[in-house]
Amino acid sequence: MADYTRFTNVEVTGELVVDGSFVNPVVAGDTFYVDVNAGSATGDGLSWDTAFNTLALAITASNASISAGASGWAARNRIYFKGDNNEAHKETLVTLANKCDIIGVGSYDHRAHPMMIGNHVIGAGAYMGCRFINMGFKSLAAGGAIFTVPTTTSGLAFIGCTFDGRTATPATYGLVATAVEELIVSRCRFVGRFSAAAISIGAGSSRMLNISDNFIDSGAAGILVNASMTTSDCAAYITRNVFNVVTIIINDASGKITIMNNSGRTAAAKEVATAFVCGTGMGANNTFGNATGWGVYPAVAAIS
Repeated sequence: MADYTRFTNVEVTGELVVDGSFVNPVVAGDTFYVDVNAGSATGDGLSWDTAFNTLALAITASNASISAGASGWAARNRIYFKGDNNEAHKETLVTLANKCDIIGVGSYDHRAHPMMIGNHVIGAGAYMGCRFINMGFKSLAAGGAIFTVPTTTSGLAFIGCTFDGRTATPATYGLVATAVEELIVSRCRFVGRFSAAAISIGAGSSRMLNISDNFIDSGAAGILVNASMTTSDCAAYITRNVFNVVTIIINDASGKITIMNNSGRTAAAKEVATAFVCGTGMGANNTFGNATGWGVYPAVAAIS
């Protein structure tokens, strides 16, 4: 008999795996399909043969099913996205999917994930529980922020995604999130010479923020946190990330985030003030370096 205490993969795909074997789907909701190349604006999106040709159409359909009645209120939908669009066929998102996993499948050239090209600015709306998994995002040639998310969003997650700012004009930011509660950015790659920062966390409540296990490249800062960012009744974490940046690695001007076990390189001088800014007592075991050597932040001290 299988030991059901040893299950994995629920967070990533919504499937229950026990001892390496698929057991049963645990997603209680609808599934939609997007094929940028072979889909159609007139399909129903319920199979690859009748796939939508834009993610926006799938998001609209998914949100309608979630809000249609009692059976959708506690459901969680799934959207599979396949695409290799270029700038001429860009798609800019202005809404998110509520209670839905958007999962990238297929390939974009040599990349083992699809790619969406566009500068996504999410408008006002009570978007809850949208997770992007194995998706690629690239800015337009003119630069700008790849993803901008407003205060009305909660439970947003980017898991195993790529934010690519390598365009003719480098992207300003990979991700700008202002007062997004329960934001998760995990196992993602931020590549390119971002001219402002790879990640910017704005003012307002970011309770349960978790930025962990990412590879972050930037032509300026790695992660910037606004001085007016708050996190009440629970902790916020920046942990186990690897950085290669030109200026400051992490600047938590709020002083409210636990910052630990990060490592990275900065092209700036190696003094602490130009590598890390962290709240007193909120950091542990961070290492950083440049051409002249390596340092530890905060400095190791005796604990009595």
